Amino acid sequence: MNDRADKSPERRADRKPPTIRDGILRDFVERRGFAAVGEIATELGVSEITVRRDLTRLESQGLLVRTHGGAVASKLGTAETFDSDEPTFEARRRRNADAKTRIGEAAAGLVRTGATIGIDVGTTTLEMARHLATRADIKIFTNNVRAATLLSEGPAAVYLPGGQLRPKELSVYGSIAIAQLRHYWFDQAFIGFSGLTDQGLFDYSLEDTEIKRVYIERAAQIVALCDSSKFGRLSMARVGTLEELDILITDAEPPQALRDALERAEVVIMVAHPASET
Repeated sequence: MNDRADKSPERRADRKPPTIRDGILRDFVERRGFAAVGEIATELGVSEITVRRDLTRLESQGLLVRTHGGAVASKLGTAETFDSDEPTFEARRRRNADAKTRIGEAAAGLVRTGATIGIDVGTTTLEMARHLATRADIKIFTNNVRAATLLSEGPAAVYLPGGQLRPKELSVYGSIAIAQLRHYWFDQAFIGFSGLTDQGLFDYSLEDTEIKRVYIERAAQIVALCDSSKFGRLSMARVGTLEELDILITDAEPPQALRDALERAEVVIMVAHPASET
């Protein structure tokens, strides 16, 4: 009876030699930047209990870094910080507020005459929207309800997709919003996110990340807005790679390793200095 019970598909998968699983697991984590326990279990065809045991063993060998709910590759975890919990919108808005204002103003200055643009959710993109409030020569698509409300007071044409509303963040997401935005091409898209490493752009929200990826797919030019507190930070969802960016607007020079990675990806780095430094 016990022998038969041990021959279930999951048990047989769990009995694969750990060395074989280890290589697959490490490659999966490194390719994604971050991987959740459930994702790893599905990829390897083993139980989550087995995944947790493997992660503990690999971390003890210095081959990856365990996080809440998953793992990051060791080359990321030794130099970067993983953020598992998303701060409230108001807490993020107050953090580095002056830098975000400068970045938002610089981003608004890049919007071309007659352009059709996409504006993502986030505190820095909201600051950008404030600096576009008087522009009449552009069309604006956004899933950022706060930005749409602010811009609706101005002369520009503003389009808000349908879909599900994410509470507190006040972002529109879901299959309806994705389908609607995929009907359009944008001259420029302005993307916010929670972390930037040599592995790409990261964000807390799986739902909002789906929309960010649509903007990246459908825009001729991708502009990332990122204050320097986000350098070297990871979170659950990877938005995209550095190679998908055209311009990064920030408030300080990135660390050398990140700067080198951005230059290899041919990303133009714009630093929005304080007025006293310009």
